[in-house]
Amino acid sequence: MASPSPRSPNGEDRLPVYGTKVAGKDDTAVLDIEKNRRTRTKTPEPVEQRNGTATPNPPAVLAPFDWDDFEVRYEKALAEAEGQEREVLKEAEGLFRYFEAWSSAASAHDDKRAVKRLQTRQRYINISEQRMAQKQQHYDEVMRAFESALALLRST
Repeated sequence: MASPSPRSPNGEDRLPVYGTKVAGKDDTAVLDIEKNRRTRTKTPEPVEQRNGTATPNPPAVLAPFDWDDFEVRYEKALAEAEGQEREVLKEAEGLFRYFEAWSSAASAHDDKRAVKRLQTRQRYINISEQRMAQKQQHYDEVMRAFESALALLRST
């Protein structure tokens, strides 16, 4: 007579607890199924209890608070923050001076290069204009020579 399958503490229609044997089944099959079941189940999320109040009732008497000490600590923290701010501003000012020196040097260098480029272009234009004037003068001389040659041919 076959023994009934052991009952699971999780309920009748659930798989047996890890390590129990199901009659007529291979052990590895039960272990594999049990492993898959564990990965599929989710732990329920905790439910917040809401009874209308956001916080529990405060105590009837609050402990006295030392406001003078709080004010002293606050002023001390502000003074420290102000000191740190001054240090950062001094460092930024020093870095700005370095940047200003670098940028003015770069600007002066660029200005010198721009002036040299302009002078080079002006020289090129002046030389081109001189060549053009020389060519014009040469063409004028050639034209005068042709005109005088033509005049000689007509007179003869």
